[in-house]
Amino acid sequence: MRRDLKCLAEKEFDLLVIGGGITGAFLAYDAALRGIKTALIEKRDFGMATSSASSKLLHGGVRYLQTLQLNKVRESARERTFFQIIAPQLTTTVPFIIPTYQGDFMKGRTALCTGMWLYRLLCSCLNSQIEDCSKKVPSGHLLGKSTVLSMASILRNISRINGGHTLYEVHMTNSERMTLQVVKSAAARGAVVANYCMVEDFFFEEGRVAGVSCVDTLSGEKFSVRARMTANAAGPFLSALNRRIPEIKLRKETTGFSKGVHLVTRQLEGKYALALSSGRKTEGVVTRGGRHIFIIPWRGRSLIGTTNVPFEGTPDEVCVTEKDIVDFLADINEIVPGIGLERKDVYYAFSGLYPLLSDEIKTDTYQGHGEYQLVDHAAKDGVGGIVSVLGAKYTTARAVAEQAVDMIASRFGCEEKSQTSFTPLVGGKISDFTDFQESARQRYAHLFDQDVIIHLVQTFGSELDEAVAWMREKEGALDRVCEGRGCVAGEVLWAVEKEMACTLEDVVFARTGLGSVGYPGRDVLESVADIMQRTLSWTEEKKKEQLDIVERHYQLIFH
Repeated sequence: MRRDLKCLAEKEFDLLVIGGGITGAFLAYDAALRGIKTALIEKRDFGMATSSASSKLLHGGVRYLQTLQLNKVRESARERTFFQIIAPQLTTTVPFIIPTYQGDFMKGRTALCTGMWLYRLLCSCLNSQIEDCSKKVPSGHLLGKSTVLSMASILRNISRINGGHTLYEVHMTNSERMTLQVVKSAAARGAVVANYCMVEDFFFEEGRVAGVSCVDTLSGEKFSVRARMTANAAGPFLSALNRRIPEIKLRKETTGFSKGVHLVTRQLEGKYALALSSGRKTEGVVTRGGRHIFIIPWRGRSLIGTTNVPFEGTPDEVCVTEKDIVDFLADINEIVPGIGLERKDVYYAFSGLYPLLSDEIKTDTYQGHGEYQLVDHAAKDGVGGIVSVLGAKYTTARAVAEQAVDMIASRFGCEEKSQTSFTPLVGGKISDFTDFQESARQRYAHLFDQDVIIHLVQTFGSELDEAVAWMREKEGALDRVCEGRGCVAGEVLWAVEKEMACTLEDVVFARTGLGSVGYPGRDVLESVADIMQRTLSWTEEKKKEQLDIVERHYQLIFH
């Protein structure tokens, strides 16, 4: 996968996708699989805006029970199943404990058991689609009080707990990597993709959108991309882009954004994830009394999310503030008395936006809706050549993209059906993940420590043998770059030469995940920057600039 701006500028495409998050990635992949000549451009790096700012969960849809959106429950559970099939190297099941409480019917055992029974019914038969037994999602079961407290001792100080229920969800080891694998899969099927290409404006021919004018934000070079159809899948940036065509509107315009903050902390619970009610309200017909926070074991840390803070700036301005961290720590310590989570326990923090449609933005209520919009502006507004795709959750992005490409393909007379639910992504051709990982552990024990092998299996999947063989030809490529983290030097080279990594951020956060569990140390960042400097011919000034940019990610945490 190489960044070829000349090809973007010189070819005319059937479909241009704006936005390289998970929705745009699946749009490009689905279209390319159907033989549609496709281009994909992203203003930053692939999957590093909204798509990276989640709890890394592929939700099975249980949250939609409280709003009685039973179709959304089934849709989410089905899409979770497809991720298990097409990208087994990047997914794992994690058991959640949902406590029950004495003296509160909606939080009690009867209500929870009823909800879990309905959930199992809605998810029935989905496991049968997964051939790899290690990837099937187990059923949860009811637990007594003593069992719950022995499984998760940090719950001991929460009053009125009288038991609980387990719920298995699917968790991603690296959501940024998942999005990248979808982009790589699109490119492998012929799509032309490029990061750091920012749309400046649309241009028209014969009264319809015929493409966009862009700027390469790395070089400043300007160019145009021509396409018969353009799909705006730019997430929080979508509305600002659409305003450049005054005639087009969404079916329902976003009324604002809410900011969700996640913290990466010392590990609070090593085996089980916890879903705990907060004091924050949530909209719904049948609720358990408050929005849940999740405490999830992740890469030797706890990943805790999320907040619900109204956001009034532009999407480019979203960031974690000191107030965000302090307020969230206070909430967590109130919800889980006695854990003593302190400011020094925070290793990393990140935030993202989700669009709101409510007429009234409430500061104390979660108003996420889970609805998405597919708008053909030719049919709605009389402006041909452009569609808008907005509002997909990470879990349902594939399904949303399938519906959007169905709509777009009909314009071209293309009758091919979507194949993305069963076609493995690049790296995903693994029939039995347990056997695959064990074989890799034995095969490469003479080259790497066991934790490194597991990391490489999760990173490369079925590309592993190719990647290791390539690294063995490079001097020093098999060496660790950081103790305690599985990344090796060869991953940096691979990221630059084969995965379109252009900046130090791309490598540290997106391609390797080296920096997303906490500060790896200045010496580690410098060693990675040295490798990139040699490969990309950076000047000393350029290398320092790249190091300073990455260091700023941690300045708030370690102020």
